[in-house]
Amino acid sequence: MWRQMGAGSLILSIAVHAVVVLLAGVIVISSQLVKPAVDFLPAAPAQASVDASRKLAEHVIVKHATAMAKRVPMTRIGVVGRCGGVVIDADSAVLPELGHGNSWAGKKLFSESAGTGGAPRMYSPGSGPAAYVPHLPNVFEARCSTHSRLEKLRQNGGTPECELAVSRSLEWLKSQQNADGSWGRTNKAAMTGLVLLCYLGRCETPDSPFYGENVRKGLLYLVELARRNPHGLVSEQPLANSATYEHGIATYALGELYSFYRLGSSSLPGLRESFEKGVRLIIDQQNARGAWTYGGKDAGLPYAYNKESSGEDLSVSGWQFQALKAAKHSGLKIEGLDAAIKRCSDYLASKQTKDGGFGKTNRDEHYNQWSLTGCGVLGLQTLALHQNTAVKKGIRFLREFLSSEPLDWERNCNLYCWYYYTQAFFQQGGDDWKFYNSQFLPQILGAQLADGSFKRGRPNWPAGDAADAIYRQCLCTLQLEVYYRYLKVADREERSVFER
Repeated sequence: MWRQMGAGSLILSIAVHAVVVLLAGVIVISSQLVKPAVDFLPAAPAQASVDASRKLAEHVIVKHATAMAKRVPMTRIGVVGRCGGVVIDADSAVLPELGHGNSWAGKKLFSESAGTGGAPRMYSPGSGPAAYVPHLPNVFEARCSTHSRLEKLRQNGGTPECELAVSRSLEWLKSQQNADGSWGRTNKAAMTGLVLLCYLGRCETPDSPFYGENVRKGLLYLVELARRNPHGLVSEQPLANSATYEHGIATYALGELYSFYRLGSSSLPGLRESFEKGVRLIIDQQNARGAWTYGGKDAGLPYAYNKESSGEDLSVSGWQFQALKAAKHSGLKIEGLDAAIKRCSDYLASKQTKDGGFGKTNRDEHYNQWSLTGCGVLGLQTLALHQNTAVKKGIRFLREFLSSEPLDWERNCNLYCWYYYTQAFFQQGGDDWKFYNSQFLPQILGAQLADGSFKRGRPNWPAGDAADAIYRQCLCTLQLEVYYRYLKVADREERSVFER
């Protein structure tokens, strides 16, 4: 019977499998023993970066311990809307009045004694006294107080659901951070920069109690990347065309973070140096037309930028001028900054068509005025002097376009375009903003899923829009923060970044 069962083959099979399992176990155990510890900085950082990381970690720990020791019981305010409640710790300021025929009317408010627990997702970060960001530039002040944010939301047509949606989004982004401090799978410098802009949009800095560690790791990832690459370019692939986008976005984020700390007593090692070097690279690579483009690899350059090119790229230029705007707000005296902003303003003005749009007049081509007018308008609103007529023409073009083809997540979602539309209409304010806000806000809020992420737009379109989850999340979050992230140009002490 033993032979009839195939005992010889069975024993041989068992023996072979036993040997394979044993070898597999040895390989797994040995690989775990030699696997290097994963740090939030890229592999093999310079000694200066290690020292900077250690000093910054010590600073954050001491700062956090001091803040926790001084913490006193706070009051929690709850706002209950159709999408659920959001609990926010209030500062001593009086809450905004409700009613007056806006969307806050009829919302239920309640208060409760705050304990030491509570789910972070239901907490509104950055809402307490902004002790760790003293002397904020005027343009950022509305971000860092619960009262200010709620009041700006109420004034500008937002809803309580906006605050809840941003809280859920920031919590989801926290769960997506890579071990090296970055976000995303590809173009990580750009994704990390965008995520940091989202956190900074709600006044979350390296000193914040809930997201401070995430922000710090993201910052140090960008700083180390800038140190490793020639000329301070912030990208893991400095020769790829996408590096021009990545560097602009990452420099923009470093600039905003520097502005939070420039007048405070604390400092972040390597931040100023990386930011200034990044801005100088952008200034140096601006071409004769006042624009930026790529193609450096083809020209034998060690980075993607190509200042010798006679071409231009309005999309690439959009992120460069936002980095220059951050540089101007930082207060740093960077040689050539004002001249670069002026050349960029002239370039943007030159891209306006007789229809009022910015870009190519053929809708079937890339870089057309239906997709890039928001970018052109925003640049003139925030950088240029005496361009009211051009701005109004651009807004009129967009309003006519969106009247005939209203925003629709399922049919025409293009978050890259919407990102610029939202800021341009917000800066314009008045009836134009009310028109746009009534379209945009329901679309964004309705696209958020239960876990805080945002579903893909145009799901039946093969190419999709913002198919990368991190990219999509950031574009949506930045739009939801528009109500308080910046003051309108008309509300600032200066009409543009030129006038102080």
